[in-house]
Amino acid sequence: MIALEKDGALVHSGSWNRQFQELTDLRGNAQPALPFACSAGTVRTVEYVNPTLKAFQDLTGESGAVDGDVWKITTTASDLSLTDAKAQAIEQIAQSRYESETAGIVSGGKYYSTDREAQNAIFRASGTASWKCYSTVTRKIHGVDTVCISSAEFVDADMDALKTAVEKHIADAYAKEKTLMASIKNADDLDALRAIDLTSGWVSQLPPDPGE
Repeated sequence: MIALEKDGALVHSGSWNRQFQELTDLRGNAQPALPFACSAGTVRTVEYVNPTLKAFQDLTGESGAVDGDVWKITTTASDLSLTDAKAQAIEQIAQSRYESETAGIVSGGKYYSTDREAQNAIFRASGTASWKCYSTVTRKIHGVDTVCISSAEFVDADMDALKTAVEKHIADAYAKEKTLMASIKNADDLDALRAIDLTSGWVSQLPPDPGE
């Protein structure tokens, strides 16, 4: 990205193209070394300065100015309204609850899928059934003992016990969402909303076995 400015005011910005060539009287020429001064102003490299966004902020504007040899564009961040921020937080925890609910469970050392299709099948079953699951193995990942999903297999599963485990798994996910939703709704301002931990404690999908 380059910019043509004159006396601190932006004239044109973009990539080196025919319009830049005409403005700088360099028709048919490659981009010159920058900064490049001409009658129309000075062509400079563009640098962006982006703020670190807090939760519930958006980039809302930008301003440009000459800084040494470059045209520096500084973007600004603004807070969402409390209403919009709460709506965003509630949408975030709904997605986290869904991902947690469908992340699967480990029962008897075996991993069982709990996506919606698997849930429906488990809830229809009873007694003992040959059921597809995955063996699990503990591996060191980034120095931490981590339970991983290994090879697929069929086992004779107590479907009533599995159903109970899946029901609790789902209920726990919804209970966490309910608790967080109440905290979100009770937040009086954005600082209070940002203080709520929306990400920790959810069940996450087990990683695949990376091998030895």
